[in-house]
Amino acid sequence: MELKNKKKDIFEAIRLICNNLPRKNYLVKKINTISAGFYLGENFITKVNLPKNNQSSMDGIGISSFSKSYKITSRSELTYLNKKKIKKGECIIVKTGSLINESVKKIIPIEDLLKKEHIYIPKTITKNNYIRKKGHIAKSGSIIFKKGHRLLKKDIQFVENFGNYKMKIVKPLSFTLIGTGNEFFINKGPKPTNIEYIKNYLLDNKQIIDKTILIKDNQRKLEDLLSKSKSNIIIVTGGTGKSDDDFNFESKKLILNGLDLKPGKPLKVMKIKDKIILFFPGNPCSNFILTNILLKGLLSKYYTTKEILFKEFKKNITYPFKNLKRKTFLFAKVEKNKIQIFKDQESSNILNIINSNILIYYNKTKNLRYINLHD
Repeated sequence: MELKNKKKDIFEAIRLICNNLPRKNYLVKKINTISAGFYLGENFITKVNLPKNNQSSMDGIGISSFSKSYKITSRSELTYLNKKKIKKGECIIVKTGSLINESVKKIIPIEDLLKKEHIYIPKTITKNNYIRKKGHIAKSGSIIFKKGHRLLKKDIQFVENFGNYKMKIVKPLSFTLIGTGNEFFINKGPKPTNIEYIKNYLLDNKQIIDKTILIKDNQRKLEDLLSKSKSNIIIVTGGTGKSDDDFNFESKKLILNGLDLKPGKPLKVMKIKDKIILFFPGNPCSNFILTNILLKGLLSKYYTTKEILFKEFKKNITYPFKNLKRKTFLFAKVEKNKIQIFKDQESSNILNIINSNILIYYNKTKNLRYINLHD
C-alpha cells in the first residue's frame, strides 16, 4: 500500500521516527553537574560499600568486649571515621549513624548505662549488637540505576553518597521550534501558546532547544530555516492544512503523511539528511495530544527503548464509541473513582485540556487504555 493511502497509528509513528533518529551520543559528567531529567547511558554501579564503614544504630557507647565498666577514650562522628582502636574496658561515644571501626564489636544504648564522671557502667546487656554492617544499604558492585533510567529529583538528592562522582548519560537531542502563522503578527493577535507548551515540555525533559522562531506563512522562508538548522529534530506548528497559506507537501518526500488519529491526524514527518522535521497541526488540542503522547513516547523509546505505558480499565465505560471513525484520544477526568468522558470532544475545545486529568485511547477495539496526564 502506498504511503499516501496508509495512515499509521501514533505508536507506529513513534517507532518510525525513532528509527530515523541519529545514533545516541554519550556524555560523562560529574554528579554535581547533573540534575533530574537526564537518562543514563549505562548502568550506574556503586564502586564503594554504602555505608563505607560500620555504623551505630543507637545513641550510646561502642565497646570491643564486655566489662564491668568502660572508660571513655574518644568520640565518633557521623561523617568521619575515628580509627582509634577500642580495648577491653574502654568505650567510644556514638550517635545513631556514627561511623565506627572494626574494633567496636557492640553498641550499648545510652538508656542501658549509668555514667560516673568518665566511666560508664552497664545496667543491662542485650544480645543485639546495634551495629549496621558496612554495605548494608548497597554493596560495592551493586547496580543502583539501570541503563536508560531517567533520573528523578529524589535520585539526585542521594546519588553523591555512592562516591562514584561521575555518570555516563545519553546526550540530549537538540530541537528547533518554528511557529508559523500570519495571525501572530497582527496587532493583538494570538500568542504562540503551542510553541511555548512544547518548549517547556522539552526543557522539563532536559532536551536542548537550539532556537525558537516565529514566522509568517511563508514557504520559502520556512524551507530556508529547515535547510540551515543543525538540530536533530525540528518541530513546525501550523501549516499542515490545505489552504493557500499552508505548506505545500506535494513535491516533498514524506516518511509519514498523516495519522489514523483524532485529534492530530494532519501530522506530517519529513527527513532532510540526518534531521527529522515534525509538522504539528496548529490546533491546540492536537498539539497537546502530540506533545503528551508522540513526543513523550519518542523520548521514552529513544532513551530507554521502552514504549510509554498505558493502564487498562477494569470497568465498562458508557460512551458512543461506534461513532468514532478513527483511533481517538478522548479527554476525560477521573474523580472519586468515577470516570467522566467529556461530551464535547471537538479539537477546538481547549477547555478539555484544562479540565482533563487522563487521556483515554480508543483503538477501535473494546480494550480501552488510558494515561495519566500528570505522569
